[in-house]
Amino acid sequence: MRNASSIFLLAGLMLSLPAAQAQWITKKTSPEVYDTVRTATLNEITLTASRPGARVPMPQLRLKPADLAKQNVGRDIPFLLQGMPSFTAASDAGNGFGYTYLRFRGMDQTRINVTVNNVALNDPESHGVFWVNTPDLGLNANSLVVQRGVGTSTLGSGAFGASLSFEVGVPDDTASHQVTANYGSFQSARISYGFHSGLVGPKKRWSTTGRLTAMRSDGFVDRSGSALQSYLFGAQYRQANATWRLLTFSGSERTQQAWWGIPESRFRGDATGVADYIVRNGLTGGDSLNLLQSGNATYNYYRYANEIDQYTQRHYQSMLTAMLSKRWFLTQTVYAVTGRGYFEQYKDYMTYASLGLPNVTLGSVELTGTEGVRRRWLDNLSFGQATMLQYRGEGLNLTLGGTMLAYEGDHFGTLPWLRNNPLGGLDGTSNGDFDGPNPTNSASDHQFYHGNSFKGEFSGFARGEYHLRRLDFMADMQVRSIEYLGSGTDLDQRAYAFDANSLFFNPKAGVAYRGPQGWTGRGSVAIANREPIRSDFIDNAVAPRPERVTDLEFGIEKRSSRFWAEANLYLMEYQDQLVPTGALNDVGALIRTNVVRSHRRGLELATIWTPTKSWLLGANATLSRNRIAEFEEVLYDYLDFREVRTTYTNTPTALSPEAMGNAWAEWQRKGLSARATLHAVGRQFLDNTGALERSLDPYRTLDATLRWTQGSVAWRLDAINIMGRPYAPNGYSWGYLNNGVRTDENFVYPMAGMQLMLGLNVKLAAGN
Repeated sequence: MRNASSIFLLAGLMLSLPAAQAQWITKKTSPEVYDTVRTATLNEITLTASRPGARVPMPQLRLKPADLAKQNVGRDIPFLLQGMPSFTAASDAGNGFGYTYLRFRGMDQTRINVTVNNVALNDPESHGVFWVNTPDLGLNANSLVVQRGVGTSTLGSGAFGASLSFEVGVPDDTASHQVTANYGSFQSARISYGFHSGLVGPKKRWSTTGRLTAMRSDGFVDRSGSALQSYLFGAQYRQANATWRLLTFSGSERTQQAWWGIPESRFRGDATGVADYIVRNGLTGGDSLNLLQSGNATYNYYRYANEIDQYTQRHYQSMLTAMLSKRWFLTQTVYAVTGRGYFEQYKDYMTYASLGLPNVTLGSVELTGTEGVRRRWLDNLSFGQATMLQYRGEGLNLTLGGTMLAYEGDHFGTLPWLRNNPLGGLDGTSNGDFDGPNPTNSASDHQFYHGNSFKGEFSGFARGEYHLRRLDFMADMQVRSIEYLGSGTDLDQRAYAFDANSLFFNPKAGVAYRGPQGWTGRGSVAIANREPIRSDFIDNAVAPRPERVTDLEFGIEKRSSRFWAEANLYLMEYQDQLVPTGALNDVGALIRTNVVRSHRRGLELATIWTPTKSWLLGANATLSRNRIAEFEEVLYDYLDFREVRTTYTNTPTALSPEAMGNAWAEWQRKGLSARATLHAVGRQFLDNTGALERSLDPYRTLDATLRWTQGSVAWRLDAINIMGRPYAPNGYSWGYLNNGVRTDENFVYPMAGMQLMLGLNVKLAAGN
């Protein structure tokens, strides 16, 4: 089998690498060559090989733990990054816990390249980043680099909106212990313990670090609670010429589903609209009462108490950095990621045909369906390696990098319980007692659908950065080769099979001029290509095409001791961009379709000013125009099931606000600080037609934080969305015709009104 042979080939390569790493650690080298190089330099090299240099002429922001801590009250990464230019965040549960999402320049997180220690966090199949699988990543982060736009070459799928590069698991040289606790609205809580051993062992060459975190929240939306746990443990060995780090971290989540969203009429308190919705969608009994009796912003379609998502993801990484000479460095990472879990759904009626099962006969009555519970599973494994060779000269930095990835994923469904079960025992010998007090529930190991997929990837890049007087030049070339295939049956018993091979060339180049008095001007051009994701192949009758973007960026910047300002113009021209149609597939993900030509063009403005030692003021804004040259909408008339197609030209792209901004003021003095932040986001359309009736209203929110630090103890109180009014940053829409009359079903995902969170952080040096 091609799948197996590819995996075994890459497995052989992976297994050979730890031995090579061990040789680097034990190899004796002349101390005269390396005695001028500090081990801190080697730690730094571990990530700088894949990250851009600080002088790369592209828009980027470098964050330290203190920067992330300013908004870290236990909510996930999207809400830690609020306040960045061209950025929006959303949450299923409505309070930033559980499933959360981010967008840069209107691009969702399947288009955001995310790496952790040079390893892609994006799922190889969906390209999604599921922050819920890495709880408290912000507290574990040692640093974060954010690039907007295509950016420089990195590992994993290409960046179409931005890239995020996290570094985690770096031990400190000094021993310490840290406890972090938060508690607030909706019974949201976090408790975390972390430690650093400091340098230990013979010659003080070993150090370790670790963290345990538990988080929970009831959620703002009804039945949207979450319970999350994570751990991280790392060990590092350092010599003068080499650093070797072993790291494992894991996240486990159990989250109640709130994927359906809320009918817009319920959110707006429109009683007539709610009544019409009930009639249109045939809601009766408990479903109807659930909608009528819920809060306007807290309705959850799912009433089954165990309508949950449960998944565990584990990461294993081995990272070696070796100094080959005074100017040459080698960085090698070997990694594996495992994941297994399911989401459970109650269905009041499922046909046996949809489960691939025979009908059941009770007496003289033939049953064609049953009440039951199903679980939809994902069991996956990916492993690979990344090797980087870097040269650091006086004015020239060169980086050569390559990575290999093998991924295999199983998608299947099981049936924990059926009211009337044709399987009976797993051997099919008994139909069980269907009408008795203990209905049969023995079908849990039966797979009513199953699909398997394999993805293999090789990518390599070369990047050069050259500094000449006031000029900085950058050239970057990447090649990605991808083999992606899958086959099996989907949830609807429909067979599918796809086999896609892609070869992409992604060049980038830029130049910056650093003038007198802190002025800098820059320009860059970058081309990126991306392969479609699994759902694109399964949800569309026509095979999706890879997408391509050409990104032009022009910026000007002014820096002084108390002032910084930036203006950045971006022109992103797309070919075959995959855009959301507005509808969802059967797992709540947006269905996408190719559009031949489209663009995102915008101006980003940002400034920070410190008028006195106590005050920090900042603001940023984005004004953009996001358009699709031609979009074909397809609706079905339920009267005769006729397909109706309408072509729209020069229409706004769905979920891409054309105005957004942030402003903040911070005051601090003698351990006390206060900060207020205003977020504003303009109108977002739910589909690609530009129809006002299918759009999300603009919104503004105001957050405030009060912090007090005394020695090793720090307290904080956060008031989130002080204005108190729920708002909807995310949603979807689908429509149909009935005898030519159009009906649209709009759904939104509201965020809570005001929330309060109290936090405590205690950090003690060893011996205190």
